[in-house]
Amino acid sequence: MRWAFATAAALLSLAWLARVCPAATPPAATQPASTQAMQKKIQDLQARIDALESHPAKPRCDPADVMGAIVDDADRRSQLLSTSPAPMGYDPNVGFIIQSDDGAFSLHPSLLLQARYSAEDRNRILPGHGGITGKQGDDTKNGFEITRLRLSVDGNALTPLLNYYVLVADDAEMSQAKLLDAYVMYRVSAQSPLAVKLGQFKDPLWHERNLLPSRLMAVDRSLVDSLIGGGQTNRVQGGAMIYDQDRLRGEIGVDDGYNGGNDSAYGAAGSGAVVGAGAGLAPTDWGAFGRGEYLAIGERAPEINSFYEYDQFSARGDKQNILVLGGGFDYSESGANKILFHTVDAQFNTTSGWAFYGAYLGAYRNLYTNRGVSPGSYYDSGLLLQAAYLVTTRFEPFIRWDYTHLDGRAEPGIIQDNIDEISIGANYYLYGQTAKITIDGSWLPNGSPTDVNYLDILQNNSHNEFLLRAQFQLAI
Repeated sequence: MRWAFATAAALLSLAWLARVCPAATPPAATQPASTQAMQKKIQDLQARIDALESHPAKPRCDPADVMGAIVDDADRRSQLLSTSPAPMGYDPNVGFIIQSDDGAFSLHPSLLLQARYSAEDRNRILPGHGGITGKQGDDTKNGFEITRLRLSVDGNALTPLLNYYVLVADDAEMSQAKLLDAYVMYRVSAQSPLAVKLGQFKDPLWHERNLLPSRLMAVDRSLVDSLIGGGQTNRVQGGAMIYDQDRLRGEIGVDDGYNGGNDSAYGAAGSGAVVGAGAGLAPTDWGAFGRGEYLAIGERAPEINSFYEYDQFSARGDKQNILVLGGGFDYSESGANKILFHTVDAQFNTTSGWAFYGAYLGAYRNLYTNRGVSPGSYYDSGLLLQAAYLVTTRFEPFIRWDYTHLDGRAEPGIIQDNIDEISIGANYYLYGQTAKITIDGSWLPNGSPTDVNYLDILQNNSHNEFLLRAQFQLAI
């Protein structure tokens, strides 16, 4: 078999060489009209030979180039998979990309791995307020975990206008892989700012939740996000219209109600009787959502995408100062019960290394029937403030404070409905956001009214809670 491949390779290489260095085309044979005409042709040919000998021409193909080309071509053609692969490569801003020659099909796989060590100390835990551990008094927990292991693929199919995204996760506390996102998006045209999205995706109203976990500032999201924000609304199933042009981008759509997850059409969305702003709204019947963002400072051009810089909390790599103002809502109904989540936020990044973020979060509930929470009107609110500074391109310390107020009338079991979280930490970038180490420490002077497993926060309502986390991240 090996000599067959070698023979075929040699024959194909000789054919290729004949194409690269073609022999001079001989003059067409003609029948001389007379001996005198023949003699004249011979004399002309001799003159041309003498001229060539006195002024030798440079060879059309250098022998070394020809031999190298023969070897390369023979090696390439002797491979079992001799067809040229589709264009592929690695873009530092995107990752690995595989696509067809015409760009009609593309595939971009991604991997996120976050390995974490966490240690927590809780003081004076009251009976019945120890959460999942059931502890009382003082308690310390620590250990390692794989916080997130996520695989995703995105790209386009049939045309660059038709995009898709699928995300599967096996995070901590999950017993098996779980579908998080799966949607398709179709742009009206290459020049149009409009697109249509359909499937399962994050509820888009919260900026902190919209960021990829790999592009956060702290080890994880804030506690107020869990109790009022994206931790309540999570994923939705529905359709949306997207507008994205110049300084403005936005999204508006309808769904089965907040926190839909990967449920069937008749499945129960909402949070039910749990601690948080969404309690008492399950199952939901339908919902609507929307978010808008405006680039107040900064320019947007093909070579400078301010919204790419905005889609991370860090100012690392920013090419200009940016200020983005945003806001959003989510309205859901559960029978006669209604809830309106809402937020306004702002992010300011500078080329000098400073990065600031602030957000207000709110949720208004109007409950007519008891679905885990007594009927009535309730309002929950929260604040988030964050600042960071790039001391070097690798080292970035930060501080974050968030505050949550839960309407205590809706949560009769909790003692303290005002919850503070103060976090201080730093990022060390090994290879940008692709590989980094994050360490932070948090103090909750009033503890937490519930367990939040993915944050490594345990219930200890009304007393001190200290949390130390160290995390290594690989995002490719």
